[in-house]
Amino acid sequence: MVADINFIIVTGIATKDAVLRRRPSGVVKAEFSMEVARPFFKANGEPISDLFLVDVYGQLAEQCAQFVKQGSRLLVIGTLNKESFVTRTGRREHLTVIKAKFIKPLGDPITQIGDVTLEELRRDLWGQATVAAYLAALEEIFERVAKG
Repeated sequence: MVADINFIIVTGIATKDAVLRRRPSGVVKAEFSMEVARPFFKANGEPISDLFLVDVYGQLAEQCAQFVKQGSRLLVIGTLNKESFVTRTGRREHLTVIKAKFIKPLGDPITQIGDVTLEELRRDLWGQATVAAYLAALEEIFERVAKG
């Protein structure tokens, strides 16, 4: 049996510096949040974005503590994980977190995804051409990352 795929790629802006902590087990963990812009705007023209919490472990966590600063533009590749915790009031809460496996600072924001229009990005269903354009944009990002 083949495992299901849990894979996420996001680019966005760190909204706070990475905080490094050592867990009771001795494992090093860094955490930060990042804002990922959507191709939508509110009626008043304000952009809409998503806020993600990002957890990083081990050597990558130690590196993140050095370069992930508020305002940094980042490429994050990892998995989505659902975590639960109990609040101070005893209520159980759930949280979706990106468990980062790869993080790289990016320079300029991605302003164009092939010939895809903003209207296409807003659709509830993307056609093959839109998906192909996104994959081509990812390839361009990875080429930029590989060059340093």
